[in-house]
Amino acid sequence: MSIHQPPTTTSAAHLASLHVPGNPLVLPNIWDLASLNTVLSLNSPSSGAPPPVKAVATASYAIAETLGLADADLSAGANLIRIRQLAPRVRAAGLPLTVDIQDAYGDRLDEIVAAVVGAGAAGANVEDLRGEGEGDVLWSLEEQVGRLKRVLKVAAENGCEHFVLNARCDVLSPASRAAARNGAEADDDEALLREVVRRGKAYLDAGATTVFVWGGAARGVRDHEVRTLVREFGGRLAVKLSDAGNALSVRELADMGVARISVGPSLFLAGNKAVKEAAGRIVQGGRL
Repeated sequence: MSIHQPPTTTSAAHLASLHVPGNPLVLPNIWDLASLNTVLSLNSPSSGAPPPVKAVATASYAIAETLGLADADLSAGANLIRIRQLAPRVRAAGLPLTVDIQDAYGDRLDEIVAAVVGAGAAGANVEDLRGEGEGDVLWSLEEQVGRLKRVLKVAAENGCEHFVLNARCDVLSPASRAAARNGAEADDDEALLREVVRRGKAYLDAGATTVFVWGGAARGVRDHEVRTLVREFGGRLAVKLSDAGNALSVRELADMGVARISVGPSLFLAGNKAVKEAAGRIVQGGRL
C-alpha cells in the first residue's frame, strides 16, 4: 500500500494549493537574477517569521524592457533564456515558479509549454490577446478554450500534472477596446463585463486555476467589477495590484475574495523611478 506524499514546495500541486479565495497568493513579479535575489531575501530565516514569499512569477513586460524591447516584441527564445536562468534558482529556494508566456506564441504553443515545463515552471500566465500580426486582436472564445486545454495536456505529457494555468482575459484591455471602437459594445462597460464573465467561466471550465482580468494600466479593473468577478468565478480571480493613489490594497482585495494578486512590471518600474531620482540628485550636486 503506497503512502501519500505531500506535494513538494516547488510542485504545481503546491502552487495550486496557494490560490485560496480570501487568502490570496501574492506575487512580487521578477525579471532577472538580481530582482529574484532581492525578492528572495525577504525569506531570510534570520527574521524568525514565516517566509512571506510563497512563489515566484516572471513579468514578460519587464523582461522585454531589460532587453530594450516592447513587450509585444519579446521573442519566445529571449523569454525562454531568461526563464531558464531563473528556474534553477527558484527551485533551489524551495519555491514554485510561474511564468508569463504571453499567448504561448501562437502556433508554437506545444513547443513553448514543453520548454517551460522542462525548465522547471509549475505554471504559466497565458493570455487571449493574440501576438502581433496574427489577425484579430483576441483569440476567439472557442480557439482560446482549445488552446488552454492544450496547454494543460502538453504540460501533463511533459511530466507536470496539475500545471497552474492563470488564464488572462483581455476583453477590457486598451488593445481590445481600441479594436472594437466601431462596435456597439466598444464603450459599453456592462456588455464588456458580461463578455469577461462568459470567457472567464469557459476558461475555468477548461481547467484554468484562476482567471486574470486585465484592464490596462490606466483603466484597471474597477472595484465593483472585482466584486462581480469574484462572485461569478467563485473567488478564482487573479488581479494586478495597482499603484494608483486610490487603488485597493492587498488586504482589501483579500477581503473581497480574490485568489491571486500580482504586480506585473510595477516593481521594475518602481526601481527605475528610484534610480532616476537618485541619479538626478547626485548630478545636481546633492546626496544619494
